[in-house]
Amino acid sequence: MKQKTLADKKYNLFRLTIPLFFETLLVILVHDIDQIMLSNYSEDAVAAVGNANQVSWVLMLFFTILGTASTIMITQYKGAKDTHAEKTIYPLALIFNLIIGVIISVLCLFWSRELFALMRVSTGSTIDYATQYLTITGGTVITQAVITTYSSFLRSNAYMKDALIISIVINVLNIGGNFAALYLLDWGVIGVAVSTSVSRLIGMIIIIIMFRIRIGRIHWSKLRTGRPMRHLVKMLKIGIPAAGEALSYDSSQLIIMSFINTMGNNAVNAKIYVYLIVALAYLFTSAVSQAMQVVVGYHLGAKNIKESESCVWKTLRMAIISSVGLTILLYFFSDQVLGIFTKNPEVLRLGKQVFAVEIILEFGRACNITMVRALQAAGDVKFPTIMSIAFSWCVSVSLGYILGIVFDLGLIGIWIAMTVDEVVRGFILIGRFRRGKWKELDLVGEKTEEEPEAVTA
Repeated sequence: MKQKTLADKKYNLFRLTIPLFFETLLVILVHDIDQIMLSNYSEDAVAAVGNANQVSWVLMLFFTILGTASTIMITQYKGAKDTHAEKTIYPLALIFNLIIGVIISVLCLFWSRELFALMRVSTGSTIDYATQYLTITGGTVITQAVITTYSSFLRSNAYMKDALIISIVINVLNIGGNFAALYLLDWGVIGVAVSTSVSRLIGMIIIIIMFRIRIGRIHWSKLRTGRPMRHLVKMLKIGIPAAGEALSYDSSQLIIMSFINTMGNNAVNAKIYVYLIVALAYLFTSAVSQAMQVVVGYHLGAKNIKESESCVWKTLRMAIISSVGLTILLYFFSDQVLGIFTKNPEVLRLGKQVFAVEIILEFGRACNITMVRALQAAGDVKFPTIMSIAFSWCVSVSLGYILGIVFDLGLIGIWIAMTVDEVVRGFILIGRFRRGKWKELDLVGEKTEEEPEAVTA
């Protein structure tokens, strides 16, 4: 029987999932806590920040181009014991995301209102609140670029608990800042946005210090000696399609949100509240699939194909059971759960109907999240991207418009279209993985020529 090494134990699926679960929960909360706390302040503010967060999700996906790629490459290089190549990834990913962060900050500072106009956000207080929020949080988004990049570095090295600590700190600071802004200073949406930005800034400082303690300094000299262009090309080949899959999905969600904006604030708020809640339903799926991606990357670097495949199927079973089971509970207790945010009977009625459809949708989403991350870990990134683009736009958007707008089914029609997208695409991706073409891919290739390691300060 093969004895597990210390490294194998470090890259254990269950060991990595637990801190990732809580980290993912806190990441969701730090993104949604503003809407939750504003629900007692103004429904227009909730709709505004919901639209702003929809834009933020899309813009911040650009950070995942090299964030996802660095996680995959670092774990595979670790499995292959190629330390020199591994250390070249850190400065490459950081510089790339800093540049992207600056570009996004400029976009949010000067063109926020135009973005919301394209999304058909209603004029008046809603678009004013949305513009204020995105200008501040988006204008300082470079801090999130750094946090995202360093978090991927820590996860790649199996330091999940450290990333969890950062999320705890950011959430505590954000909640405290929101409370002060809303109930002590009466700064409203602007105060909530400032609180979010300041909490991210402090989180950025802490995560840089944590990386230095756990892993060491960034070896900038590797950009001269580590054949950076070779690694950058590899990372972009992984990162662009991987980010493209998520970018296509979230961009289609912007269009879908524009459909919902024409249905009135009851539909908008029902969608926002349901999204806040169902994020918890697939929370475990997200966490365990992230852990799976790290474990599979490590095993593939070490050429352990059977262990990789077994890990994926185990993850899929757990993802489906947790996501579907929790969504069934949410359906039966929807009035109580939605009642945390609103007492509006129309919103409660719409939410109950949406949760009924959501049960089937979550089955498909569990399949999609797991299979996409499994294929990405192996380097099979183009196929999931093609599927996402085709289904997001041809099914979710097109069918959503037909059912929701043309046939006047409203929010339920939109949800039915998204369910068809998730379920059909999920079965296609499972078939892709079963065929096993990913086993023929080799991201690591030949090891780079070893060089003396710089002394870590």
